[in-house]
Amino acid sequence: MIVIKGALEVKHAIARRLRFKAKVIRFNPEAANDVVGALEGLPGITGLRANPKSASLVIRYDNAVVSENAVIAAVRDYFAGKAEKKVQCACAKASDKTSGKDAIRSNAIRFAGLSAVTAGVFVKETILGGVIAQGLFTPLGVVVALAAIPLIKRGLDQIKEKRFSLEVFLGASILIACGAGEALAALEILWITSGGELLQSWITEKSRRSIRDILQVTAKNTYLLVDGVEVEVPVSDVRQGDTVVLHTGEKISVDGEIIKGEAVVDESPINGRSETIVRKVEDKVFAGTFVRQGVIFVRADEVGDKTYLSRVLTMVEDSMENKAPVEGVADKLAANLIKASFVVTLGTYLATASLWRAFTVMLVMACPCATILSASTAISAAISAAAKRNILIKGGRYLEEAGKADVVCFDKTGTLTTNQPIIQEMINVSDVDDNEIIQLACSAEMHNFHPIAMAIKTEAERRGVSPIVHDVCEYILGRGVRSEIHGREILIGSRKMMEKFSIDTSNVNEKLGEFKQRGLTTIFIARDKRLAGVMGFANQDRPDIEKVIAYLRGNGVENTVMITGDEEFTAKHLASKLNMTKCYHSVMPEDKASIVNKLKNEDNQVLMVGDGINDALALAEADIGIAMGAGGSEVAIEAADIALVRDDLNGIAYVHSLSQQTLKVVHQNFWIATGSNVVGVVLGALGILSPVTAGLIHITHTAGIMLNSSRLLGYNPELIENNDRK
Repeated sequence: MIVIKGALEVKHAIARRLRFKAKVIRFNPEAANDVVGALEGLPGITGLRANPKSASLVIRYDNAVVSENAVIAAVRDYFAGKAEKKVQCACAKASDKTSGKDAIRSNAIRFAGLSAVTAGVFVKETILGGVIAQGLFTPLGVVVALAAIPLIKRGLDQIKEKRFSLEVFLGASILIACGAGEALAALEILWITSGGELLQSWITEKSRRSIRDILQVTAKNTYLLVDGVEVEVPVSDVRQGDTVVLHTGEKISVDGEIIKGEAVVDESPINGRSETIVRKVEDKVFAGTFVRQGVIFVRADEVGDKTYLSRVLTMVEDSMENKAPVEGVADKLAANLIKASFVVTLGTYLATASLWRAFTVMLVMACPCATILSASTAISAAISAAAKRNILIKGGRYLEEAGKADVVCFDKTGTLTTNQPIIQEMINVSDVDDNEIIQLACSAEMHNFHPIAMAIKTEAERRGVSPIVHDVCEYILGRGVRSEIHGREILIGSRKMMEKFSIDTSNVNEKLGEFKQRGLTTIFIARDKRLAGVMGFANQDRPDIEKVIAYLRGNGVENTVMITGDEEFTAKHLASKLNMTKCYHSVMPEDKASIVNKLKNEDNQVLMVGDGINDALALAEADIGIAMGAGGSEVAIEAADIALVRDDLNGIAYVHSLSQQTLKVVHQNFWIATGSNVVGVVLGALGILSPVTAGLIHITHTAGIMLNSSRLLGYNPELIENNDRK
């Protein structure tokens, strides 16, 4: 691993892409901008992104212009220069980061306090008919001024940095309101601002909590092997290199390698596959999976927050700070509203010569919180809704871009198909029926856990056929199995297996040609030196695959493309079946990325779907990368922008639809925010609104935006069924 100045390390490297990670520190936004600004002008650099929250720096480069080592050297030189010049690095300890729960707690206390004051004022004025003094030095004015101190302080800090922001304008508006004897209007501004901050922190934490529910990877306790004795310890005490002992029914809480034993492992929590799998010595196991049967001794390679799924969780949580472009539009619109408010306020005063009307207009314009919340609340709610469906979206930008894709590329094996083969066709050349052929094959493969053997056993179970206990079973590496059942020799395996035992297969050659055209894997069964049958296997198509492709084609996706390393016949058969636009077969990983890049250069918005290490380059190269199954390949998950934790292609249609629906909600929110402001300004300038009523406008349109965005939390359209009715 390459470490730079003891603070940065190269965390992930694939062709044309490097990801650096801070070991102890993280960038704040100013430092992140400094890094990007300093490095983006280097020759060969095609893209830069610094993420302050995850302390990471991603650099994309053209390896025809600059080498990987040269990019690393440039980053090293940049940080070395910073240290020598003692320039402020603008970094902060990660421990300073406020947790989501702490943010919710502090915002809730603040909002509750302001709500109590507001309720007290309402009771005294409306119910009891009393009068509330609203000057700056009245009890209400003092309470409002004290509550506004954090906001005013942030505003002053930004003025020192020569930045004119929302905090500056809100702080000024509150002070002016109190000074003008309108402390109640100032209280309304504070209450709305506090409510918006509470909502934002709650939705963000809800999204993170949904993600944690998906990736719940640790049990409370586990067993360590200490001096030959099993000792129960908290999972937090497990260290790298320890030997963890796992028994039937226990959750695996580390990533590691089996050094002793054998077990049936349920890996569905990380890859969504219902079939259990036998794991033995030298196999890898992952935190979050379960031992369904057996006992295994696992050497802990990664523990705690270093486990694979924990790293995915951290990556997703941190990437929630990766704003969507539409959120940037909202921020800019809010900033422009602040500037416009001065012009409109001054214009109202000049046109009416009324300070009261001008002040009312200023209060209408004083709180562009709703405009800012228009995008951020919708994006956060959508990411949370996706997490409930076991879909991890690493940032708002990726959510927004997913719905704009006009080309969707698919890998084949593991993406369009499962990794578990099934019997597609069978040739029977014996004097017994098909069920007996299946029974012979199942009996021979009874103790084998190879995918082909599992497919045979699954077919036998489907037909209600029970295996016969064999007398002898011999595995012949790379060829097949020889078994003796009731004194009869049964052979099952490849053509080489048949040749080894001199079995004539010439009578099925013509049919084998058809199998080859369809890309089927061929397995022969022989009984007593004579061929009994042939089975053709292929990986099973994923459920609803044709409907998902049809949905995409009917909702803005112009081209669907298959890019696979599989051979020609297998690839083209499935591509034709799915009516895909193009099929690229027999391609290497770097060729996949080149094809994606070529499609992008044709002015397409390209979305790539894959599951394996060989898809990582293409996933990184695409505008949006979607990885199938969070347990499929760590490299694929790292390179992708969205991860479908369950191997369900319907998730692609859902993300595409969710993206488009989210943008609709954002635009609706913009209209609610700006439309109500325009109406308020007109009514205020005409003298119809009072300052207090102006504050009520903020309450109304902010609440409307919150409610509108919250609809996305339950977004659950029946996309496939709807597609059938089109």
